Amino acid sequence: MNRLITCFDKDKLTRIFSWGIYLFVNLIFCIKYNPVAGVKVSCLLIAYPLFVWSIFKLARYRNVQESRCFFIFVAAFILSLAFLLMHYIDKYTVDVDRWSALAFWSENLKNGVFPYGTPTHKGGYASPYPVWQLFHFPFHLLGDTGYGQLFCLFVFFVFLYFSRKRLAGGAFILLLALSPGFWWEMSVRSDLLCNMLLAYMFLSSMFYYQLWSKRLYLTATVTGLFLCTKMLVAIPLFLFVFPHFLRLATKEKVCFALLAVAGALVPFIPFLFGERGILNHPEYNPALQQARQGNIWVAAALFALTVSASLRWKTMRDCFFLSGLFLFLLIASVGVEITLSGDIHYTLFGDEFDISYFNVSIPFFLFCLNRK
Repeated sequence: MNRLITCFDKDKLTRIFSWGIYLFVNLIFCIKYNPVAGVKVSCLLIAYPLFVWSIFKLARYRNVQESRCFFIFVAAFILSLAFLLMHYIDKYTVDVDRWSALAFWSENLKNGVFPYGTPTHKGGYASPYPVWQLFHFPFHLLGDTGYGQLFCLFVFFVFLYFSRKRLAGGAFILLLALSPGFWWEMSVRSDLLCNMLLAYMFLSSMFYYQLWSKRLYLTATVTGLFLCTKMLVAIPLFLFVFPHFLRLATKEKVCFALLAVAGALVPFIPFLFGERGILNHPEYNPALQQARQGNIWVAAALFALTVSASLRWKTMRDCFFLSGLFLFLLIASVGVEITLSGDIHYTLFGDEFDISYFNVSIPFFLFCLNRK
């Protein structure tokens, strides 16, 4: 009986924290990008949670969250609106350069020009690692790297649809559609969330289809390739991989490590050396670009906690909750550091802290809220 109570309490706390962080992240977007200047912050703090909770409960009361038609309708709505936003909003007027970091890189590669080092439309440099850049190259040839975002969403929705027996996909996709942070990603053509959605699918496949035991070396290769997309995917990947890695035989450990390292580093090789190579130009080295913010001591402490947590989780929900939590804490630590050197208004409305990085934790918390 005590064990059942403990499990119930843990699941209940997981849901409470997941709801809290989901609402917190989206409230930040509501406050920062509030289109109606006359609406007070206090009103937003009450109105948005009530709106989301009411829609969520109404969908559950009407018993439509399990409906295939409901899922397909919401998925089609999201994809259609995302497509319209991509064509309605002039990308050059967007004050975010994630799309041009992909597009200008691909344009240079197409023309035989060294791709790293070319400024984006906002004057910055491309931070995505080579695999993520190359993933978007075919979409650039089709006319727009933004099509890569739509492709990722479509694949993700198909994955959710076929995972409905394990996950309340209708509720998951509904909360995604009610997220201002998600629509911000769509509006500015940000690739950040889509990168994490692909990582989410990969890790879910490990649990659903036991790919770790069935396709160990393929898993190692894909893990390495994911590590060569964006830095933040390393947190959920490490949480899942590390305890499984420790249980492997010595030969399997060596093979897994070599394949993962090869997947992460080999795509960098063509861009490392030469006069314009990223080793000779730290100012546009993508690894340094992604790691330029944050405190090394905070990062070290979070790494130690991640190692400890990776050895303690028991279920898929535990693993995904910890993934979302550590992603959230890492980004929050940057915000706290900036706040301590300035003030909360500067952190929220200034340009130094990018609140959109909080979005990477959302898929894992949505899983915890809708796990059957």
